Amino acid sequence: MRGPRIVNWITNLLGLGSRLGVMIVAASLLVASVRAGEIEQLTDKLPRAYLGEFLWEGDKAVQNVVIITLESVRALNEQNVEALGCGSYEINRQVTRIRVRMFVRLPDLYVEIMELSPQGSTSFETDGSHRGNLSKDLQSIDTQWTTRGSGQRGSLHLRASSSAVCAPASSL
Repeated sequence: MRGPRIVNWITNLLGLGSRLGVMIVAASLLVASVRAGEIEQLTDKLPRAYLGEFLWEGDKAVQNVVIITLESVRALNEQNVEALGCGSYEINRQVTRIRVRMFVRLPDLYVEIMELSPQGSTSFETDGSHRGNLSKDLQSIDTQWTTRGSGQRGSLHLRASSSAVCAPASSL
């Protein structure tokens, strides 16, 4: 009699294992679909324009971020969004236009912003990136810039704007 009981026990154990496996797969799919929903919500609700200020550490000259416009926003996967766009900085009436590439990571809304192809100021720094956070309501971005070569740092503070035109301040 022991043989059939052991076989029954093993069969029940294997059945439990396969049910457990199915439950793990189902839970994984549920988490993935929740993440997909969060990513879709982020890509739909992310404001397409931000305004703000940038300030180098140890410098009193505030740079006005006239506008950062996100022209395209797309999910890279279930956890990361990429936004591409343009922006304008103004310092003492001198305007520098840039291209912008931003990454946002779920679930913590960690942000990295790269600035590319400056037009205007010849001293505009692009050898680094802004790293920080997007607020839960998506209305503000606070980051710290670090220049790769020198380690020089600065703070960027942005707030959502209804304007979505990338242009020098004089034409806004």
